[in-house]
Amino acid sequence: MSDRPAPPSDSPSDRSDPVRPDGGESTGPHGSDADDRVGRVVRLPGGSSPATLWWELAERYEPYVTLEKDDQETVRRWGFGSIVSHWTLVLLMAVVAGTGFLFWTGWYGPLNAGIWDGYQVSFYLHTWGGVTLAVVALLVFPMYHKFADGHRLLVTPQQLKEQVVITLSFLGVLRYIPGYKQARRTYDEDDGEWVGYHPMQTVFWYVTWFFVIALSLTGFALWADLATDPVWWLATLGFMAGWLPYETMLQLHLLATFWVLAAVAVHVYFAVMPSNVDFLRSMVTGTVEAWSVDDDTRPAPIEDSSDAPPTEGTDDD
Repeated sequence: MSDRPAPPSDSPSDRSDPVRPDGGESTGPHGSDADDRVGRVVRLPGGSSPATLWWELAERYEPYVTLEKDDQETVRRWGFGSIVSHWTLVLLMAVVAGTGFLFWTGWYGPLNAGIWDGYQVSFYLHTWGGVTLAVVALLVFPMYHKFADGHRLLVTPQQLKEQVVITLSFLGVLRYIPGYKQARRTYDEDDGEWVGYHPMQTVFWYVTWFFVIALSLTGFALWADLATDPVWWLATLGFMAGWLPYETMLQLHLLATFWVLAAVAVHVYFAVMPSNVDFLRSMVTGTVEAWSVDDDTRPAPIEDSSDAPPTEGTDDD
């Protein structure tokens, strides 16, 4: 899928400027190479609601297609605290999920070593790893994400609109928003914010927080049920113990685990896409090649006229 218009046919009926599937009207010379084609945003009558959202977002982000790659500079995206807490979460998720799998199967393999009982080792790794995971996911990373690095934590109405359009673009129903890929790599010095955020970045954290909380509450309840005389803090955090049978609480714990793992799988899928590798790399180096704009250098809105600047979208995000 591409935002470039289909090559014109040689039939006389196709010699007039064709209308692109996304509503952009070709204004480039006929017979030119597809990479050199240009288009302008033309609102067509009777558009559907998704199309209306597409136009709204295109008008907002299309000016950023005019940014030149040669003008990019190295911009800091993540601080040291965010990087360390992010990869700590990765390690803790692997430990907690792995030991949970050992409980599920009853096979403890190399953890049965010498005087160490595999179940006991797995139990301590799972419980205390889970506690640490909850603290890092719910407190430490959000603190660095918001206050140290200045990223957004809350989903905005704008992002919800973008999510609809991006989802439909991913499914091939709509074209990718022109200029959106460039906007995600543009830092606005005056606003102190990145111009564009992929909404899945924020939605992923909402999903993660919800199910980490569910895992924590059901986990403490299971732990309190197993303890013959739980200490006060375990009894307090495991207040759900006794609400449901132990087996039902365990099933809820497993269900929340599967949802977290599914969310992580989607997160990893988007992170390793070729178009997002620079963002993945930034979670190691802390920087990304991007544009930096302010009131003087921010791209001006593209006029809706026949001599509008070129627009070229991508569908690989």
